[in-house]
Amino acid sequence: MTVSAAKRDFFRLLVDADALQFGSFTLKSGRVSPYFFNAGRFRTAAHLTRLGGFFADIAVQAAPGASTVFGPAYKGIPLSIATAMALSDRTGRDVGYLFNRKEEKSHGDRGMFVGRHPEEGESLVMVDDVITDGETKLEAVALLRETFSAPIDALVIAFDRMERSSTDRNAIRDFEAETGIPVHALITLADLELLVAEQTAGEGASLPGFTPSLLEEIRSYRAQFGVRDS
Repeated sequence: MTVSAAKRDFFRLLVDADALQFGSFTLKSGRVSPYFFNAGRFRTAAHLTRLGGFFADIAVQAAPGASTVFGPAYKGIPLSIATAMALSDRTGRDVGYLFNRKEEKSHGDRGMFVGRHPEEGESLVMVDDVITDGETKLEAVALLRETFSAPIDALVIAFDRMERSSTDRNAIRDFEAETGIPVHALITLADLELLVAEQTAGEGASLPGFTPSLLEEIRSYRAQFGVRDS
């Protein structure tokens, strides 16, 4: 197996932005991971511009007719804006952004949503960083479908951790089965494993936090917590 040039470029962006770190990290689930992904590290215009471009490149193929990019609060908010701008640049269409509030606003700009509301005959593409248990994404989909008639063509996430949820389920496959919305990832844990293997063999660029045992640690973590249908 090989990793595509686009995924390699995205991997370098993750490393450059410090959004992907290596070491020992205790996750919310209590699992101790040899890597940590944090989309909140994309804090500058340069990084967000590049990030939006990667999301838009997938969205152009996965949801070519989408007129609005939706990102669930909170980390999905900057992703929706960055992706809408890049998607507009790539398609020549004036693409809108949309995100939800955590609580409905009852005055002024009232409602649960901020941004462009899709109209009849239009469609949406969702963007976010990862899927953990899928619950917040399912809630967002239900709210979107309750409010708008526009279909959701795809969900694009930055990183597929290929990890079973706390209930021993594959959250991405469950989300697809329940909603009918296909999920596309910019990079997966399998891609990361291949890239670290190259580094271990001395074939890749230097990685911050790299240790000779990193590849084995990733493989061990994946064997213990990885999805079983991948």
